[in-house]
Amino acid sequence: MIPIRLAVIGAGPMGRLHARAISRRAARFGDCVLANVVDRNLASSERLTEEFGGTALDALEACWGEVDGAVVAVPTHLHGEVARPFLERGVDVLVEKPMFSTLSEAREIVRMARTGGRILGVGHVEWFNPRLRDAVHRAGVPRRIEVVRSSPSNRRGLDIDVVQDFMLHDLDWVSRIVRDEIVEIVAWGRAVENEGLDEAEAEISFASGCRTRLRASRVDSGRERKITIEGRHATVEVDLLEEQIDDTPGHTRAREEWSEPLDAEWADFLAACRSRKAPENDGTVGLAALELVERVRRAIKYPGRGSSRDDGPHLRR
Repeated sequence: MIPIRLAVIGAGPMGRLHARAISRRAARFGDCVLANVVDRNLASSERLTEEFGGTALDALEACWGEVDGAVVAVPTHLHGEVARPFLERGVDVLVEKPMFSTLSEAREIVRMARTGGRILGVGHVEWFNPRLRDAVHRAGVPRRIEVVRSSPSNRRGLDIDVVQDFMLHDLDWVSRIVRDEIVEIVAWGRAVENEGLDEAEAEISFASGCRTRLRASRVDSGRERKITIEGRHATVEVDLLEEQIDDTPGHTRAREEWSEPLDAEWADFLAACRSRKAPENDGTVGLAALELVERVRRAIKYPGRGSSRDDGPHLRR
């Protein structure tokens, strides 16, 4: 098998995670190779290549003709600027979440990838979280879902608000497992330390009767990642930080070995690159999530108006 040559664009924290995942997969399966790490700060690229291999670069142009796929892990407002030239040159692209800053840019680049026959993936890594998938399976058809996703204040990701940064994960997976039209969104949010929203809460009602409450904060006193799913079979509570699952009326079960979600994301993306079939998290998934982000923002900005059946995305999964 000829390995797929990959470039990591952006040598920050997410770039490092992707470089590690690629290096680990290359060593285990030999179906890919970390060819380049690109960052405007060459010293940052060099730190990653010293640890994980590949060639350190400080300009995208040096990648042309050298890679088959690239992951875009730069700040969100630069995603389009980086993804476009790769797609134009026939390179498959995995874009970190949120896929793009605006819906118009997302639509444009999804269309570009489709027209050019390129694979476009989005880094909604929570979709591959095995603890989450296990909980969904045990609960059965969901009737009520509650999610709390919060962290203390830090200076990362401030080019996007908390709805795009944190809540997007849960807007994505909740809408995809419920698989029904959203009939109403009631939401609240506020800015605390920054110009954009730092805290947000959304209550989402589906045509099936399932009701969800999503809470996200990036200015909390501590870290929390808790999910409760009340389903047809059971009520399941998941603490993603403790890596435990509670079943009612059962007991807490700690799982010692879980597959890494990022590894699963890369396995899916690379399989798509070889088969030329869309990955599970393709561009349309990223676009649908951004449409939901906009609906939540509108509900925050215009309280009391709710959200009709007609103005939301038509979910495909």
